[in-house]
Amino acid sequence: MADLKQVRILVTRPTHQAENLCALIHTHNGIPIRLPTLEIIPIILSKDQIELRLTSACFVIFTSVNAVRCYCSQLDDAKMRDLKTKLCFAIGQATTQALKTVGLNVDLMPEHGYNSEALLDLSELQHVSQKNIVIIRGENGRNTLANTLEKRGAKVNYQDVYRRDIPEIDCTEVSQLIIKKQLNIITITSGEAIQNLVKMLPESQQNLLKKIPLIVVSERIQIIAKNIGFERISLAQMPSDDAIINTITTIINGEEKWLN
Repeated sequence: MADLKQVRILVTRPTHQAENLCALIHTHNGIPIRLPTLEIIPIILSKDQIELRLTSACFVIFTSVNAVRCYCSQLDDAKMRDLKTKLCFAIGQATTQALKTVGLNVDLMPEHGYNSEALLDLSELQHVSQKNIVIIRGENGRNTLANTLEKRGAKVNYQDVYRRDIPEIDCTEVSQLIIKKQLNIITITSGEAIQNLVKMLPESQQNLLKKIPLIVVSERIQIIAKNIGFERISLAQMPSDDAIINTITTIINGEEKWLN
């Protein structure tokens, strides 16, 4: 079993999604430091909004675990039965598991990549002319998926089911660890999470913050981190908690080859 040697690891996931990674860090002899840099706020949909999108849909694409949680929690039994008659796509493994948890079958997900680009590579999404597709997502999400599907002739509608905000929380503990150089590794699982982290901490700590080893879960987040100025960035092999733990272990053992 990996030994994380009591290093302090910042977990920036929203509160309701951080528990598993924090528990894994603790199990492997690390010290999880919680600082949620995103707050997920559900958008309440009217029955008409749900009906309008769902009834005509051929494909329903879920872009995140939060999309599943915030959408399916608003469906009554009849709408859940209707959703089960549609082809459901998930952007990755965690989203697939979330759909299975609420009783839905996942017809397709990417085998690798776990992003919009990987989803668009699926053969089932190459020939979609005149197909009605609903994308279940967070407000102001990326437009790559819809733009490409529309170019392929699909009729695409968004169903925004949550918005992201910066939490109003006390960052004193994390600030003190940064000042004392006692925060060893930062984990980031979205572009907004890293942007919010920088906004939440004082300007005087930015240089120290950007020297701390950073683990990201996609090349897109890696680019964002590099543009912000982080100096040591490591890309986990998959956007999963186990992969993050493996990357932490590699860093602790001095085996990491920094991407930038």
